[in-house]
Amino acid sequence: MHSFTVFSILASFASFASFASIASALPTGAPRCIITDKVIGQGHLTTQNGAMGLKMTTLPTYTPGGPAIPITITGSFPVDMGVLMYVTPGATQDSVLTGKGGAAAGVKPHVGGFMDCLAQGMRAQTKASCDAQNVVNEVPESTITHMAPLLGFRNSMQIMWTPPKTNQGVVTVNMVVAGNVLEPYMIVPSVQIMSTEGLLDGQSPVANNAQAAPPATLAGMAGGLVGNIVPNVLQLPGTVVDDVNTVMGDVEAGTGALGKLVGGLGGLLGGK
Repeated sequence: MHSFTVFSILASFASFASFASIASALPTGAPRCIITDKVIGQGHLTTQNGAMGLKMTTLPTYTPGGPAIPITITGSFPVDMGVLMYVTPGATQDSVLTGKGGAAAGVKPHVGGFMDCLAQGMRAQTKASCDAQNVVNEVPESTITHMAPLLGFRNSMQIMWTPPKTNQGVVTVNMVVAGNVLEPYMIVPSVQIMSTEGLLDGQSPVANNAQAAPPATLAGMAGGLVGNIVPNVLQLPGTVVDDVNTVMGDVEAGTGALGKLVGGLGGLLGGK
């Protein structure tokens, strides 16, 4: 009986060690190229939290091939955070589409490009990540993510976006902000920017944005944690990689849990 208990703890230790080693690479950037609420939630082991109160503002219009325009995000940011951000043609927020079928709903190109990414602690998303989801970027900086956990943002951040070279009609700014693996995340309600050259054929100017997430409750966060971390621990490593690859923060909480597990194992063996 005792040996079975030790074996069980060792097996759990191996699962958590695998989990921690996989997640430890994620502070260098989001591994995906499309914002999907369900997938981010699985990787983050918790729920969206609208209590961050994140809001986006920008200018009402852009000129194709014209000057860059500022995009400002305000609210209560995590102490250290990760981001994924891009702009798509049309007036529908991308997470609305992915919530209704992902790639089957149609993958839009990412247009324009973000400026001064390195100064903001960000980088272009890798071509491999975008190719894997059939995303075509106008320029490498059409999709950006964090280089390392972003620090120092408290209530506001601003980044410049260069419009696409050709008219894309109305476009939508898409962004998700997340803390570490056990902290909530928030898909920021989008804003739309109208082209000075007008709509493209078939476009509607009517915005279709995702509803702002409600404030997270303790019960909801606990439910999300249990519902996601237990399957991750029990699944095979290949499946764990797929789930954990959605994490956008660091692994502070995960390594803390691992430390407690190691301590518990040491106590058990010491009392043998």
